[in-house]
Amino acid sequence: MQSNNKLFPVLIGTLTMCVIALFPILNLLNVFCCAGIMIGGFAGVTAYNKQLIKTGLLLNARDGGMIGILSGILSAVIVTGFGLLLSLFSTQNPMTDVMNSFDQLGFNIPEQARVYLERFSNEINEHGFSPTLTIFSFIINLIIYPLFGAAGALIAVSIFKKKSTV
Repeated sequence: MQSNNKLFPVLIGTLTMCVIALFPILNLLNVFCCAGIMIGGFAGVTAYNKQLIKTGLLLNARDGGMIGILSGILSAVIVTGFGLLLSLFSTQNPMTDVMNSFDQLGFNIPEQARVYLERFSNEINEHGFSPTLTIFSFIINLIIYPLFGAAGALIAVSIFKKKSTV
């Protein structure tokens, strides 16, 4: 039995997720139920299905889901790392900007929220980034990216299975 390489499809899925997440206009796709992440999982399974067609093997949900999950994990690491690098090389403190914007718009920030914003702002002033926000972002990304990557991959599997049975 011939084994197909899943590395290339995982890299395709990862590249798609990262491009959508990191480019300013494209990242608006993720506002719609993380559609950009799901597109990445879909793209990875599409690449894998093209490999399988050449060998005559059938696509299964386990392989598709694994491609989506692995693409999501790798994308979570890259997107979080890129955000960290961006904050390290930035001269602005986004927490100060957020608090100033809320004040200018007349929104009252609850006192507990203001305490946390000031704490994050102090971390950024001290370290050049907020370790707390970076860790929190990484954990959230490690949950969301594989979850929605797998969802997009499983959607692709169901579509390609229907096409192969027709």
